[in-house]
Amino acid sequence: MEEYLIVKQKSRYPIAIAALLLLLALGYLIKILLFSNDIPERYLKPILVSQVSLPNVLKGIGTIEPTQRELLSAPLKGNINTLTIREGQAIKKGQVLAKLTNYELEQDIHNASYEQLNLESQVAIDKSNLAIKLSQIKVDLSKAKMALQQQALELNANKVLMEQGIISAIRFKQSEMLYKQSELEVNAKNDELSLFKDAFDQQLIALDNKVNIAKNKLSYLQRRQEQLTLTANFDGTVSQNLAKLGQAVTQGQSLFELIETDNLLAKIQVPQYSSTQLKIGQKADIVTPSGTIAAKVDYIDTVIRNGAINVFLVLDASPPSWLRSSQAIEAHIYLEQSLVAQNIKKPNDFDNYSKWKVYEITPSSKAILTNINYKTTEQDTLSFNETLQSNYVLLLPADYATKNNFDLIGAFK
Repeated sequence: MEEYLIVKQKSRYPIAIAALLLLLALGYLIKILLFSNDIPERYLKPILVSQVSLPNVLKGIGTIEPTQRELLSAPLKGNINTLTIREGQAIKKGQVLAKLTNYELEQDIHNASYEQLNLESQVAIDKSNLAIKLSQIKVDLSKAKMALQQQALELNANKVLMEQGIISAIRFKQSEMLYKQSELEVNAKNDELSLFKDAFDQQLIALDNKVNIAKNKLSYLQRRQEQLTLTANFDGTVSQNLAKLGQAVTQGQSLFELIETDNLLAKIQVPQYSSTQLKIGQKADIVTPSGTIAAKVDYIDTVIRNGAINVFLVLDASPPSWLRSSQAIEAHIYLEQSLVAQNIKKPNDFDNYSKWKVYEITPSSKAILTNINYKTTEQDTLSFNETLQSNYVLLLPADYATKNNFDLIGAFK
């Protein structure tokens, strides 16, 4: 039994030694994998840094605003008997929005119309009477002239008869007096006609003025009635509707707010320190979920509000149909001074590591660790946030970037 135990104990030694050697080999392999400072050769190739000029963009957020906003009020008191629009509806210039009824004004128009017709009839009668009187004066003047002519013939005949001794000188004197009386009658009728013509013209003007006053009064009342039909003064939308069908309103009461849609602008806010970089006329883009719209800087409000200033952008062309007033937007303003970006080509296995470190390579082929960060600008390009002093860099996974600097022997050979 003792001999069996000794033989069995001897047979365990080779197994224990083999297991120990296996553990030592595994530990060495783990040490190599975890603690080796060797950098794979594929990461030790210098990468050329390229410089690209990029637009210097100032970004801001804001809203679309109308260039024209109109608040329509009731021109007179009355009742809304027609309402053709609703809030948010698109409208066209000249479109009827609502109609009001003012019963007092309608009665005034009816009375004024009656007064005008009555006055026109009376004026027509007065003009006719004046014309009759003028005609009578002219007839009387004609009769006086005929009588004068008869007296002249009689006077001449009596003069011949007197010279022949047929009639007396007294009879001749009587004929002469009758002639002078007829002459005075003609002169009086001429004066009367002249005076009446002046009065006739003045009376016609006065009568016409009466009619015109009545017409103007009726026209004024009708214009006021036309004002009770509210129409749009431009293409736009109804941003606010405070009116209801059948509602009684007072003069000056607000009914609608309209905003123009043909001429929109963007009002954005940018940091106050950027005011020195902005200029009127700078190009810009208005960015919306539906698309991008070209614009330019139209006005810069330098008053600081909550650390920001307001900038107004006008569109280069007519606004698209999908652009709405009060719509939230983002704007990109392109400043005059461009930015210089330093880029490198992205390593093929870039996505295999969560973090990479940047080493600058000096002319003496020394790789020096930096704190420079990078960002992905395109599918295969990285851009550095800070300026590099060198034209070449190494991009190493953070697992291999254990040294602050090391030599790249023959890096530029």
